[in-house]
Amino acid sequence: MKNSIKTFICAFALVTSFAFSASAEDKGTKKSTGFGTGIYTSKAGKINVLVDKVNAEANTTLLLKNEKGEIVYREVIEKTNQKFGRILNLEELEAGNYEINIISNGETQSKTFKLLEQKTERVLTIN
Repeated sequence: MKNSIKTFICAFALVTSFAFSASAEDKGTKKSTGFGTGIYTSKAGKINVLVDKVNAEANTTLLLKNEKGEIVYREVIEKTNQKFGRILNLEELEAGNYEINIISNGETQSKTFKLLEQKTERVLTIN
C-alpha cells in the first residue's frame, strides 16, 4: 500500500513538472502582434474589416485575392491611421474561394471565405 502511494505521488510530481515547464515555454515563444483585426460578415452579405494598429510607424495593406492568387482589391492604410474600418461589397465578385490579407510591418493576418451562387427556386401557380 505504501509503495503504491509513493508511486502515485512520484508520477503526479513528474506529470506536474512537465505541465509547468511546457506552459512556461509557450509563454516565452508567443510573439505580440503589431495590430489586431476583426473580420466578420454582415446580414447584407458584405464583409466588415476592422484594423487596430499598435505601431503607427508602418503602413498597413489590405488585400483581397481570388483563388488564382490575383488581387481583386487593394488598399493601403496610412501610418497615421491607427484605427481603420472598411466594408467590402462582394456583389460583383464571382463565386469561388477568396482570401483577405492584412499586412503591416512584416506581419500578415489572413482569413479565407467562399462565395457560392445562390440557387433560385422556380414557383408555378395555376389560376
